[in-house]
Amino acid sequence: MVHYHEVGLKGRNRDFFEGTLARNIKRALRGTGYRRVRRGFGRISVEFEPGGDAAAAAQRAACVFGVAYVGHGVRVEPALDALARAAVTLMPPGSFSSFAIRARRSYSSLDLSSREINVAVGQAVVDATGGPVDLDDPDATVHIELFGNTAAVYRERLEGPGGLPAGVSGRMLALLSGGIDSPVAAWRMARRGAEVECLHFHGQPFTDPSSVRQVTDICGVLSRYQLAVTLHLVPLGDVQREIVTHAPSSLRTILYRRAMLRIAAALAEQREARALVTGDSLGQVASQTIENLATIDAAVPGATVLRPLIGMDKQEIIDDALRIGTYALSVRPYQDCCVLFEPRRPATRAHPDIVAGAESELDVDALVGKALAGLQTQEVTLPPVDR
Repeated sequence: MVHYHEVGLKGRNRDFFEGTLARNIKRALRGTGYRRVRRGFGRISVEFEPGGDAAAAAQRAACVFGVAYVGHGVRVEPALDALARAAVTLMPPGSFSSFAIRARRSYSSLDLSSREINVAVGQAVVDATGGPVDLDDPDATVHIELFGNTAAVYRERLEGPGGLPAGVSGRMLALLSGGIDSPVAAWRMARRGAEVECLHFHGQPFTDPSSVRQVTDICGVLSRYQLAVTLHLVPLGDVQREIVTHAPSSLRTILYRRAMLRIAAALAEQREARALVTGDSLGQVASQTIENLATIDAAVPGATVLRPLIGMDKQEIIDDALRIGTYALSVRPYQDCCVLFEPRRPATRAHPDIVAGAESELDVDALVGKALAGLQTQEVTLPPVDR
């Protein structure tokens, strides 16, 4: 049983959101042996063939954007004795210290209230196990859902990421460094329904390929939620070499970032992406002061640049990275192009006019074109479950 919250608040376009969520769930459950995915009011039910891997399917579905929680249990007839038998089966003696029964009805054919079902099924569990009831803070909970001429009973409930189904908010291009912040930024925008493609700048041949391996693995984690991630790889080493040769050292980082945004904006236009996404957090490093961010954005006046982490501190970002599963990958050592030829004293309040003057020594359009000429693209997809 797959439940959603925000999708259920939609108005006339609710059918579009529910349909997209159902399609995304089907994609996530490839190889699990599901028989049918059915939409109902406020929920999506998934039935399985004999031998289907319902446990793996529940884990997969619990990562899909738009899902509030997933219940993994059994389908039974909407009769009190059938509900009681299912609940007792799910609650073997010794597997809990206290319990509660939570029943919900939606146009059910069973002519009993939720409270009456809770009392009757709870008594059956007490009779079979001797376990005590605790309605305030139970160690285990049996959930009963009755809808139409059927019912579902489950004890295991997995929390989902919430948000909106991937793909309902258009396409965006996220700049992915391989560190802690940018994967969280990409995840957050995908959680709002964006189809997020990722762009990684590497320093090859001046660096080793470790950063490419890093972001490929991170995209593998992101694919658990978005199901497929398009990863674009662009070499930045030659651009950085030209900047080092012709620009003041204090402005290198700003000029690197402006070049990245120009390249990203050009690629976004090709990919019909409506916005750029970065992992900037205000004041975290020298290039992320409000003055420097404004100077960086001035390089792409026609682009929309989103910074979902702008008001978060480092610990909040780390907590998100741990929750979504990218932190362990992001802290692995790798050679980041952003620290290539890094200045000792970077400017913290670079004025746009001064930066533009430094850029006048560069053939910016040629550098952008040369970087895009080295573009490589790959798809990182969620593999089907191997049963």
